[in-house]
Order: sequence, then C-alpha cells, then structure tokens
Amino acid sequence: MPSTRSKRKFESAVEPSKKAKVQKVTSPRKTALKEPALEKIVTENQSEESCSDSDSELEGIDEGIIRCEERRQINLKLNAEFFSSLRIEEAKASLQESKTQKHPKPSQRGLKREKLEEPIIRRSSLRLQKKDPNGIPLPPEALINRADNLFYQEPVDEHERPPAGPLKMTKSLYSTVTVEEHKVLMELRDKMVVKPLQSNAMSFTDFSKVLDKLVITENQVCKVVPDRTLSVAVHPMEDIILAVTGDRWGRLGFWNVSSTSDAVVTYCPHSRPITCLDFPRDNSHLLLSCSYDGTLRCGDLHKEVFDEVYSTPKKKDILFRNFDYPCQNTLLVSRNDGCVALVDRRTKGTKAEHTYRIGQKSMRTVSIHPRERHYFVNAFVDGRVCLWDLRNLKKNKNKPLQTLPHGRNLNSAYFSPITGKYILITSMEDVLNIYDSSNMSDISLKKSIRHNNHTGKWLTGFRATWHPAREDVFIVGSMNRPREIQIYGDDGYILRRLRSNEYLNSVCSLNVFHPTRSVVVGANSSGRLHVFM
Repeated sequence: MPSTRSKRKFESAVEPSKKAKVQKVTSPRKTALKEPALEKIVTENQSEESCSDSDSELEGIDEGIIRCEERRQINLKLNAEFFSSLRIEEAKASLQESKTQKHPKPSQRGLKREKLEEPIIRRSSLRLQKKDPNGIPLPPEALINRADNLFYQEPVDEHERPPAGPLKMTKSLYSTVTVEEHKVLMELRDKMVVKPLQSNAMSFTDFSKVLDKLVITENQVCKVVPDRTLSVAVHPMEDIILAVTGDRWGRLGFWNVSSTSDAVVTYCPHSRPITCLDFPRDNSHLLLSCSYDGTLRCGDLHKEVFDEVYSTPKKKDILFRNFDYPCQNTLLVSRNDGCVALVDRRTKGTKAEHTYRIGQKSMRTVSIHPRERHYFVNAFVDGRVCLWDLRNLKKNKNKPLQTLPHGRNLNSAYFSPITGKYILITSMEDVLNIYDSSNMSDISLKKSIRHNNHTGKWLTGFRATWHPAREDVFIVGSMNRPREIQIYGDDGYILRRLRSNEYLNSVCSLNVFHPTRSVVVGANSSGRLHVFM
C-alpha cells in the first residue's frame, strides 16, 4: 500500500487541476478573457463526445416538436371555425350600427304632454302636510297626542272612486274632455252598424295570405291614454275603425283610426286600472268596462253616460279582473277574493244576483264556453286553470269539474270563440298552452309553445287571445328584438310577425283582431296604440 506521505503528494498534485477545472466551469466569462484558446479546445472536446449520444435524441425531439406544432395548428383551425360559427364579428358590427343608428321618435299624434314652466312639485296629502281637511295647520298637541281623535283625520285617497250612479261623459270626476272632443265621438253613433258574425268565412290559406299584407304607417300610431295600458278593444263595425283602451288610473280613450286628424277622446269613468273592455255585438252603442275600483260600468253613447251596473262596498277593496257573457244580458265577473259574481244588466241596483266562492286565491280571467254556456274556465294566480259548471255552483265550498295544473302564475285562459274546442292559456312558465276541450270530461294538452312571457313590472303582462271569428288563429305580444307582434296558428307555428322598424319600437303587450276586417290593434305600456291594416 502506498504511504501516507506519497498519498498527500498525489492529492496535492491533483488538487490544482481540480480547482482550475471548477474555476472554468463556475466562471466561464473570466476564463474566456484569460485563456480563450483553452476554452475553445474544451468546447470542441465536449461537442465531439456528446455528438454521437445526442443525434438519436435530437431526431426524437424534432419529431415530437413537429407533432406538437401540427396539433397546435389543428387546434387553432378548430377554434377559428368555432368562433366564426358564433358570428361574434357580425354581432359586433350590428351593435355598432345600432349605436350609431338614430331610432325614430315615438308618434306624437294623440294626447300631448303639457309643458310645465315651473318645476314639478310632488303631491302630498293634507295628512302628510299636518293640516286638517280645510287646509288649516293642526295644533301642536294634536300632532303629539292623537288618542283623543279631536283633530286626527283619515288619509284622503288621491284617486277616489267616482260617485255611485250614472256619470255624464263630459263631467267625470277626473275627466279632461272638452265639449268639442265629445262631439267628435257622438258623430259616430249613427254609423255604428254591426253585421252578423260569420265564422271561418275565409279559408286558413287565404287568411294567412291576407296577414302578409298587413302594414302600419305613421297615421296608424297614436297616443290615446296618458298612462300604462291594461285593456284594449276594437269596435266591430266595418266602415270605421274605432279603437278603445283603458289605463291604470281609470282613463278610457277612444281613437277614430279612420280619421286623418287626431280624433282622440279621453274620459275617466273609473279611478283605478281598467282591466277589461268589450263592445256587445247586440248593442254596439254600449261599452262595458270593469276596474280595480270595484265597479263595472256601461258607457252608453246614446244616453252619453257611464252607467253603474255592478259595484262592491268601497271599504272591502274588492278588485274586478275580467268578465264574460253566460247569456245576452248577463255577465260573469271575476274578482280578486276568489269569487265570481253573476250580474244581470236589466235589474235595478248595483248588486249581483249571485256570488259564488270558487277559490281562496285571486283569479285573472273567466271564459264562458261559446256553445254550452253553463261551462266556464278561470285562471288562478296560483297556477291552476279550473273547469266549472255554473248550474252546480253553491255560495261556498265548490269543487271544479277538472283542474289543469301549472307551475306558476297565469295571465289568462280563454275558450276558442266558435265551438270552444280549445283552451288557450298564457303562463308565467314561459309557455303558451293549447288544450283540447272537445271532450269536456277529458281535457288534454294539445300543444305547448315556448314563449318569453316575463315582461317585468314596468310592462303589462301578455294575454294570448283568439281571433273573434276563427278557432285556428291567435295573437300575442313578444319580447323579441326587433319589436314584433306574433300571430300563431292552432298548430303552434308562427304565421306572421308584424314588424316595422319605423313605427313599432316598443313591446305591444295587448293585441286584438277586428272580427270582420283585416285589422290588428296593439297597445304598448305607455298608452300608444299601433294599428296594422
């Protein structure tokens, strides 16, 4: 074995070379500055040693890189195709065009807004102003202690119900109609001639062709009432198109569409929303209206009054939703307390002949079967459509013949107008349901149509309604853009989309057909009527 001394000499001889090698590796820049030739020799030797080992590895790496690049190019192509299918660029271009495009202003025909020079002052009741009914300020002790009730007064309703009994058309409580405007409507009384209704006089194919010809012009848009519209109707006479609508504060607006001037007359027979309007065909000079103020009135154009047909005590705060006709002079009225009232227009007084409780919840609409008039359906706010037999109803505790359940709130349910073989239901489940009621003992679902019915709290809710003389066509509003009114067939397919970029730029929540002419009247939530004809 070598001695310890020789071993140390060997280590001392080898040690400088190791240090030099470490110094070269750790500081190549310094070494390169001092000994460039030596660095060149080292790198050449290292490259020669590793060349043979790395050739095979480089070939595998190159193939992997090529495959990754090919896969990346394929992914880029697929992503480009996917984004092109979304049409983002087209949507972006259309959005930019809509921003730059100037939308036409709403029609200024009809009611004009008064320009106020002074700032608008918010109305406040005398109670909030701490005054008595005569406008005299209350004493301080009455403001602190009202237990003695010496000075305390009940709050005053700013929209008080009109007085009971007949109301003159020109002297309504909140009416602003002038004598000249009233004469414009009275001139139409002798022209209100109604012809007998002929059901399905035109074939479905011919009727669909007529729908393609419906247009709207500038003179066919008019503001008729100042506030939100909650009901609309059109007079059945053929010579003149007379449209009428009711708003949320009991105003009733008449518009002679056939006139070239602003022939708008607005009355105020109610103090709360007018929820239903109808011109009886047998008495075309009458207009029936019901309201949330708990009254049902009959506007008589010959007598020039709004007569009170049915009313409930004001303290009970009962709202009237809708009505229909079991027979010629009898009305069935739906109320918000779960009751229906049977009213005869020929009897004296303003009380109902019979009142039947058919539920605990409020209801929206009632609809009488057109042939078997003892049957009717109603739509509850809790999502039920019930079928009833008027002959078997009792004052309390009644059971429906059949119930058509829905998951959410309902807006309306109507029998088809000729034979009653269908029931059309508008639901907040975003569907329009058509039920087959040809067999009253077994009502079944025929067609369910997806339809956006969420209008929100600022727009009037949709109510899909039948054509008055057809059972194969109905009409409903739409939330789509561009704005449109949709006409469907009984098979659930859209026949026509009534559109106009210039004259229809709002949602028409309520829409009705003229019974004998090719006319559609749509009402938006700002009091404007749009007429396609």
